Amino acid sequence: MTLSDDAVIEKLNRSFVCGWKNIKGAMTYAGTSNTHMPENAAIEVSNCAGHHNVQMVFMTAEGRVLHVLPGFWNPRHLAEEMDLAADLGKLYYRKDISAAERNAKYLDLHLRHALDHSAELRGKSYHQGFDKMNLEKREESDFHRKEGFISYGLKTPDQVVHERLAERPFTPWALFDVRKAIDMGQRQYSYNHGLPGKT
Repeated sequence: MTLSDDAVIEKLNRSFVCGWKNIKGAMTYAGTSNTHMPENAAIEVSNCAGHHNVQMVFMTAEGRVLHVLPGFWNPRHLAEEMDLAADLGKLYYRKDISAAERNAKYLDLHLRHALDHSAELRGKSYHQGFDKMNLEKREESDFHRKEGFISYGLKTPDQVVHERLAERPFTPWALFDVRKAIDMGQRQYSYNHGLPGKT
């Protein structure tokens, strides 16, 4: 469903050079999932669902990481994240500011973008049931709220994506820890779990 929207495809073609790589069995962070037969209808899942199965990485021409979107995304929300990636790309090539200023602005852009996420985007970024159970058991997970007046429950995946990336401004792809960036629950994605009416 993520790439089924004509506006998303047009934006990708206009603003990015696209490529893909099948990492199944090649990368230790690659996930597994149940078999989905052609007769199974495609459904819209929450943003970041299937985080170990699909990752969309946005980089500069030199291979500096701008943004990473784990899992599947609602097309409208994907478009918003693509706009951020394009803005971060423009920031990287600015010559009128120092590297330190660029890094600070990178951090600021990611965190402000997360803060500005709409209620709809946040609502579509819920945890799959099996991922929620997995994360709740991890006491040191950055999904747990540790500070402030709200100290219970898990942060939503869309928020953690930006928090993690904000700490790693313009990291070269060869040094980027994909496993840490996309870890949002268990490695196996189950079609039958986390969906209304499913167990």
